[in-house]
Amino acid sequence: MILIPELMSFEFQQEHSEGIIKWAADKKEVGSVVLVSSDEAAKVWSEVATVAKGSKEVERLVTQLQEEKIRGPVVFANRYDGIDLPGDSCRILLMNGLPSGTSNYELFKASAFYGGTTITRVLAQRIEQGIGRGARGAGDHCVILLVGSDISSWVAKDANFQFLTSATRAQLDIGIEVSKEIESARDLVETIQRSIDRDKEWTEYHAETLAELVDEDASNDFYLTQAKVERKAVNLWNDGYHEKAIAKLEQVVDDDKQAPDIQMRGWFQQLAARIADRWGNKERALDLQRQAFASNRNLIRPRSLTPYRPLSVPTSQARAIAQKIGGYRQRQGYLKSFEEVVANLHQDATANRFEQALCDLASMIGLSSERHDVDGEGPDVLWLLPERVGFVIEAKSRKKEKNALTKEQHGQLLVAAEWFAKEYPEYKCVRVSVHPKNQATRSAVAGASHALTYEKLMSLVSDARIFLSSLCESQLNTEMLEAECNRLLESSNLRSDHIAKNYLIPFDIQA
Repeated sequence: MILIPELMSFEFQQEHSEGIIKWAADKKEVGSVVLVSSDEAAKVWSEVATVAKGSKEVERLVTQLQEEKIRGPVVFANRYDGIDLPGDSCRILLMNGLPSGTSNYELFKASAFYGGTTITRVLAQRIEQGIGRGARGAGDHCVILLVGSDISSWVAKDANFQFLTSATRAQLDIGIEVSKEIESARDLVETIQRSIDRDKEWTEYHAETLAELVDEDASNDFYLTQAKVERKAVNLWNDGYHEKAIAKLEQVVDDDKQAPDIQMRGWFQQLAARIADRWGNKERALDLQRQAFASNRNLIRPRSLTPYRPLSVPTSQARAIAQKIGGYRQRQGYLKSFEEVVANLHQDATANRFEQALCDLASMIGLSSERHDVDGEGPDVLWLLPERVGFVIEAKSRKKEKNALTKEQHGQLLVAAEWFAKEYPEYKCVRVSVHPKNQATRSAVAGASHALTYEKLMSLVSDARIFLSSLCESQLNTEMLEAECNRLLESSNLRSDHIAKNYLIPFDIQA
C-alpha cells in the first residue's frame, strides 16, 4: 500500500508522521522505518526515533530489525538501496522527501542534469529502491508513506511517472485513489491498519486492481548503450588512448539514431573536453567545452563562450499554463510544485535559490524565462512576455530594507538592459530591480526603472496561488482548461500585459 498524505483532504503535519511510526512500533509491534535523503534531514526525527549514524550502526540496527529485537522507529539517511527489511522487520516505511545524492560526484551530477530526463530517471530508480526496502518479495507486504511536497509533486507529474516501472505505477495509481478518500488522521490510521492486519477486502481489491493495471515493461537498451559508451571512453582514456576515447564520445553525440538528449550530449562533450585537456590539447579541450556548455548550461562555463541563443517567442500565456498543468497526472501536484518554488522567494534565501525561484515562477504563470548573467553581462533573470516585452531583472534579494538602490546597482541594471537591446532588438525593455523598497539614491538616477518590492512580489505570489488553485481544482481537459485559463486571465492581475502596472513600482529618490 503506497499512500501520499499531500493528496489527502486534511492538513498532514510532522506530528502525524511521528505518531504513525510510533503507533506502528509500539502498538502494532511491527517494524517502523523512516528514509530521509541526508544526515541533516534525519535530525528532525531524533526526538521520536533512533537515527542510524555511520555504516556500522546501520548494519547493527538492520540486523536488530531483521531479528525482531527492536521495532523502531529507526531513521536511515540516504539508504535507498543495500538494506533488506523483510516481513515484520518493516511494515511501515515512511519516505520523507525526494531522494538526493550525498557524495560530491552525485551532487555534481544532479546539478549538471537539473530539470532533465537523466536526473528524472535516477530519481525514479531511487524512489523504487526505497519502496523496495520494506517489501522484499511477492509474498511480503508493507505500507509506504511518501511524505513531503517535493516527492508528492514529483510523483504527480506525468513526465516523471512514466520513468517508473509498470508495477510501481499501478501501485501508485491505487494509492492515489485511496489517498483521496482519506479525510482525517483517524481514517489514515484505519487504512494503514487494514494493510497490516491483512484485511480480506483490501488484499482482494489490491490483487485484482494490480492485475488489471500492470503491463509488461518494454525493454529499453538506449540508456544502457549510453552507459556502455561512457564506460568504454573512460577505459580508453585510462589506457592512454585519448584520441580513441574522444572519438568514441563524439560518435554517439553525432549519431542521429543514438544521439542522447541535449543535457547528456553536453555531459559527453564535457568528458571529451576533460580527456583532451589531460592529453595536453588545450585548444581542442576549449572547443569541446564550449560545445558542452552550449548543450547544457549547468556544466562548467568555458573561458570563451559560444554566441547567446535567444529564447523563442513566448506562446499564448493561457496555452502555456494549461500545458504545464496538463503535464501532471494529479493537478494538485502542480500546486505543490508552485509552493516548492515560492518557498525560496524570501530575504534569507541564497541568491542562487532566489533567482531560480524567480525564473520558475515566471514559467508557472505562462511566461518564458531564464537566468543569464554571464561575467556581468545580461540580467540575473529575464522574463519574456507574449507582447514582445522583456523584464530585465536584477535580484537584490538580500538587501537590507533601509538601504536604497545605489548608483552602482542601477548601473548593473543598465548594462543588462544594453545586453537585452542587442539580443532582443524587437522587444521593449522594462528594467526591474527586486528590492525591499522602491527607494533609490539621487545619484542612481533610477526614475525610468522599476522596483519589484517584497510586498508586491508576495502579492504576485498570492494572486498566482489563487489563480492556479482555481485551474487545478477543475476537472477540465487540457483544451477546455486553456479556454478557462483565458477567461480567468481577462480579469486577473496576472494577465501578461497587466503585470507591469499591477506589481512594478517606479523608484523614488530617497529622502
